[in-house]
Amino acid sequence: MKKIKTGDLVKYKNLHGHVVSGKFVSKSWTGLVIEVKENSVNKSGKNIIVWWSSGIRGLEHESALDVISESGGSC
Repeated sequence: MKKIKTGDLVKYKNLHGHVVSGKFVSKSWTGLVIEVKENSVNKSGKNIIVWWSSGIRGLEHESALDVISESGGSC
């Protein structure tokens, strides 16, 4: 698994995401990682804040995401 960083483009892994009427509506969404935070509750991975292509801002666990394009570096 690639380490997720701010600026990466991500998508949901298979069988993760938003469900409406029994269908994954977020399967085609891509998102921009805007912040990476340590999970302060149980230290089991990182919480990722993502701005999704649907316009939704979401808090996701890193285990639910795949990196599709890494950020180009710092400015």
